[in-house]
Amino acid sequence: MASTKTAQSDIYLICCDDPMLRLERSTDLITRARKAMPDAEFLLYTFSEISGPGGPNLKEIESEMADPGLFGGDRIIKIVLRDYDATAVELFKVIAASFRPGLFVIVEMNRINASLNKCEPKNPDELRKFASFVAGSDGARALEQQNSGKKKKESRGTRGGIEARKKEALAWLKGAGASIEIIYPPEGEQLKSWITTDARKYGLTISPEALDYIASACDNNLMVIDQSLQLMQLLRSESSTSGPLTLDEADTYFAQDARYTGYELPVAILNAEPLKSLNIISSFCSAENSGLNTALNLLIMRLDESLNAVYRGKMENIGNADDRSITAFFMKNNIKVRQAQDAHLKAIRKMPVEMLNFLTSCLAEASQAYSNYDLERAYLALQRMALGRHREAHCLNTTFAWSAHLPWPPAMATCHGHLPWQGP
Repeated sequence: MASTKTAQSDIYLICCDDPMLRLERSTDLITRARKAMPDAEFLLYTFSEISGPGGPNLKEIESEMADPGLFGGDRIIKIVLRDYDATAVELFKVIAASFRPGLFVIVEMNRINASLNKCEPKNPDELRKFASFVAGSDGARALEQQNSGKKKKESRGTRGGIEARKKEALAWLKGAGASIEIIYPPEGEQLKSWITTDARKYGLTISPEALDYIASACDNNLMVIDQSLQLMQLLRSESSTSGPLTLDEADTYFAQDARYTGYELPVAILNAEPLKSLNIISSFCSAENSGLNTALNLLIMRLDESLNAVYRGKMENIGNADDRSITAFFMKNNIKVRQAQDAHLKAIRKMPVEMLNFLTSCLAEASQAYSNYDLERAYLALQRMALGRHREAHCLNTTFAWSAHLPWPPAMATCHGHLPWQGP
């Protein structure tokens, strides 16, 4: 899961795209630091605090690291960044040059390119001779002049200069004894082990069947898995349920909760549940933290994958295949949850081609509207999909009259690319 360099000092750079794993690792490190330095002051800096329109604002961090204070100056400093950008480069220089005994520094950020971590450690003494080197200071200008010739050669019209500065900053950080940890999210058996361990924190044990279900239902999103386990344990405690969590319990929980992945919408539409489909669309689009734009994009992708699987299943006659072939088909199409498999298999076997054409045309309209930034129209097109199967009998006699000439499977292109069966 992690690629780690042995630390010589208490500086840790945690690089991971999963916020849950970053939080877990930093929490473990802070707990360790507090045992070693029980009187240390804890300081937290976020990206928004140190990144401004005029460039990185690192003066306070530099001051806290350099000044031991009147009472020893032990400090645990946690810094949360986003990506490896100019702010991170300047920050790493500050840390490398200002680090001293009594400091424990943790930096969290998204995963960096592993090639950047191949740089050799560089002695930060040449940084320490500058009184200050944060952006805009005299030291920063002096350091810039010292390296200007080298930077000009590296940055002539390419990204080489930027990448060179990133490697150099990491080299200085390593020279100060930092541990660079690149953490990858767990998969397969490692994911199941993580879920089992996480569940123990809440006094919850999980049956093997429920474990497989949760791993697939949450789409490897560790934060969602953790939140789901907390809520399931709360529900069980309120109902005085004991023993390992069963598959039926997990299935019931995820069937009732449509806030998380968006996978529930295709199932509701294929099962001709219009009210539930409309509620999922409304709930997901209003609850998605990144806004309506992101929510619609996710729902369109989920539906695209779902209809893709139904078309393929009809073309490959999966509805008449044996259980082993059906299971293999769903695994190949990334449909792992039992409820979703049942809904797709029912659609493959029984959904009329005309209804599939209608759902596809609605999705194509939603995708086209989304690609043209017409989010209201995209939202309405998804709502028509939600109502489509409920009005199936009427639609077969009226709405679909115009589609009788369409080829099957229909030619459909969404903003995510052409579906594999699309003709010229």
